[in-house]
Order: sequence, then C-alpha cells, then structure tokens
Amino acid sequence: MDITPRIPQLADSREQMFNLMAGSSTVACFGSRALLSLFVCAAPEPASLVGAVTTEAEALGLIARHQPGYLFVTEHLEAGSGLGLVKQAHGLCPDLRTLLILQSESPALLRQALELGCNGVVVESQLAQGTMVDAIRAVAGGGIYADKLGVDALRSTNRGDGPDPLDALSEREQEVLQLVTRGYTNKEMAEALIVSAETIKTHITNILCKLQAKDRTHAAVIGVRRGLVSGE
Repeated sequence: MDITPRIPQLADSREQMFNLMAGSSTVACFGSRALLSLFVCAAPEPASLVGAVTTEAEALGLIARHQPGYLFVTEHLEAGSGLGLVKQAHGLCPDLRTLLILQSESPALLRQALELGCNGVVVESQLAQGTMVDAIRAVAGGGIYADKLGVDALRSTNRGDGPDPLDALSEREQEVLQLVTRGYTNKEMAEALIVSAETIKTHITNILCKLQAKDRTHAAVIGVRRGLVSGE
C-alpha cells in the first residue's frame, strides 16, 4: 500500500491530536514494541504520556497509580490481552476513556470491546487512512468511534439500552448529536453550524433530556444504537 500521498495529512494530524489531548494523561499498552516506540516518538504531548508498556500487568499498575484520562491499547499484548486490560482498567478508573486497536475486523471482538465500554475501536490496517485522528477526536471529546462494522456490533449489544426517548429530536438537534458523537467541542459545533455556543448548549441540554441520557457519551451511544446518527 502506497501512503505517500497521505504524508502531509498524517503529519498535520500530530498537531490536531495535540490540541485534542492537551491537559490529559495517557497510558499506552501495545504488544508490538516497534509500534509502541513509534507511538511514543509521535505522541502529540509527550509530557502527558505517563506510561508506555507491553503487558497487561504493567498497564494496570500505571493506571492504578496515575488514574489517566486515556488508555490506548492493542488487541494482542506480550502478556495478557487488550480486552482483558480494558475490562480491568475501567474497574480501576471509571472515567477512563479507551481506544482499542484490533488486528482484524472480527464482529465478535468488536462486540466484546464495545460491551466492555471502549470509546473507540479501530482496525490496525486502517490507521494510515487517517482514522486515528478521527478516533482520538471522538474519544477525547466524549463521543464514540467505530467503523460501519463496529456500528453494527454496537447495535447488537445492550450498551445504551434504556427508556424510549421522551420526544423526537429536531433536525438541528440530530445535527448537533452527530457532532457530539464525533467528539466536537461546543465551540467547534458552533463554528460548524454557524450559531452561538449558547445555542449549542441549549441543543445539548434538550438532546440529553429527550434521550434521557446521563451525559454526552451516553447520548452518542443512544444516537448510534437508535440510528439517529451514522456513528461512523
């Protein structure tokens, strides 16, 4: 695969990731030492990277010690498993936001990852297509990221189950919810939709109320589950 034409876009993605993750701490746990080394070298905010390890036990130790905001993890590790790590990590740090990198698009693994609470699932072969930036944006901004197969997997889980919406979303509210799912900030949504930030806040309040969602992430999951947004 020739990704030469995408070099400028991939280079620009480092600054985008820096802006998205500023002020948060991250643990990276990859089974491939080469991939882990590349991630550390390309980390958008190196000072926020509190650990880079290759085993489940090492990652759990770092998570218990630092209570990071983010966990980036691969499916296969040198010892333990990515899915096992995600499950235990959320128990240690309930507010942790996780991005899992899978080696293949296995519906069963996608379903399991999303049931465990992953905020984003990407396939390794798609990383060069720019999906990492989109995934990090969604994860960092409180949204949820999955490709079409992942969306199908999410809709087959119980995640996001709850009472029916109190009322239908308006067309503009669906537009806002789509951007929430992608992890846009209120300011970015206001700029994209050419409205004020206060108007966006009002829309989000209405969305949470109508969907009976506890927060933005819950609203994003409900939106994907019910087909209110594409989720991709």
